[in-house]
Amino acid sequence: MNILIVGVGLIGGSFSLALKDRSDLSFAGFDLDQEALLKAKKIGLVDEVFSEMNSAVKWADGIVLAIPVKAIKELLPVILDKLESHQFVVDFGSTKNTICETADSHEKRDQFIAAHPIAGTEHSGPDAAFKELFVDKNLILCDAEKTDLHKLMLFEDLAKSAGFYLTKMSAKEHDRHLAYISHLSHITSYVLSNTVLNKEKDGEVILDLAGSGFESTVRLAKSSPRMWSSIFLENKEMVLKGIVAYKKELEQLETLIENNEEDAIEEYLEEGRVIRKILK
Repeated sequence: MNILIVGVGLIGGSFSLALKDRSDLSFAGFDLDQEALLKAKKIGLVDEVFSEMNSAVKWADGIVLAIPVKAIKELLPVILDKLESHQFVVDFGSTKNTICETADSHEKRDQFIAAHPIAGTEHSGPDAAFKELFVDKNLILCDAEKTDLHKLMLFEDLAKSAGFYLTKMSAKEHDRHLAYISHLSHITSYVLSNTVLNKEKDGEVILDLAGSGFESTVRLAKSSPRMWSSIFLENKEMVLKGIVAYKKELEQLETLIENNEEDAIEEYLEEGRVIRKILK
């Protein structure tokens, strides 16, 4: 099977590396960033590269879109138009509802698979890819009942070989859950980073005084701004609801501190500690 990776960065590159030991698969890359594309081939993420989309799609049996959500929405209908009956296309976008709505209006909807790898790091680009990224990680499949069963099973086999376990839900459910669990985490990280940078202008002071708590909280702010700005806007409705809920919690704690309510502060913090029982 020929697998085309569109977007040869952390996610696309890691997916390829995770499956490179399978002798029945060949991998090629396509990316608008020619430097990244050549780098991906040089370090062995893909076996060959394409600089032109038509020939790349024609070569492939399966196509994986590991690019920002906005770019997926623009490119998906174009690729679906070009597919032969045996081919399928998968998107690895971090939001799903608007992408699925785009696919739903296409006559080849059953050749599309909506997937979200719940995995990643704060790093990006071909050099960030590694084959173990998806081991024991969740891959969410959205609106899977709309995909041709044979093509879905082919992709599920690839996903399991890469190390994933699979979860299925609707695209709307996905975007609601991820707004709170993932997207809000990144917003918090970026906001804290900007707050500190605006108040503490001396980078050496930040470096000297920052503890592990600060480092772990702002780690996500190292992630790709291009990717995350697209995610925030594509899941705008749910992200804004998450921000409103977060602000209410912050204001509640602010009021308790302002009023010197030590027992209530401790109680509030204790409620937050319940998360330790979930994230063991």
